[in-house]
Amino acid sequence: MVYRLSPYGYGKQVLKGKHKYYLADAAISGSVLAKGKSLLANDAKLGAAVETAFFKHVFTKYYAVSIGFSYWIGGKKDREVDIVAESGDETIPFEVKYSGQRVGAGDVKGLIEFCTDKKLDRGYVITKELSDFEPLTGHSSTAAILKIPAALACYWLSQN
Repeated sequence: MVYRLSPYGYGKQVLKGKHKYYLADAAISGSVLAKGKSLLANDAKLGAAVETAFFKHVFTKYYAVSIGFSYWIGGKKDREVDIVAESGDETIPFEVKYSGQRVGAGDVKGLIEFCTDKKLDRGYVITKELSDFEPLTGHSSTAAILKIPAALACYWLSQN
């Protein structure tokens, strides 16, 4: 019913960090709390539900492969990466920013910092707007960061 993600890293980072939890189905919290359509009116709760649904799609796609999931919190409180997927030597970070505003580099400082620190070549921002399907510009990282609308990302994951 619940997936638990440990903090990314080793040693003290993991031992001191708190786990992050995702429900097995994004609809569970809304139905148990009898929220109904009111969930759609609350941007924060809707964003959390989309993050849960996206995680479930990524998890379902790769459950048969030896892949580890975690999340990352930087030194500053506003720096985080929602999902870090690791398989072998490959690390892929995902940041979910499900809001009505266009996502810019200032909205994903944690993802940029993580990609730079870990010398990653790519990262993904999962967004709300269907028109928000493009590379993220205006950042200093050498990583290619692609913005993908949540509906399209979940569709692709379920089709492959």
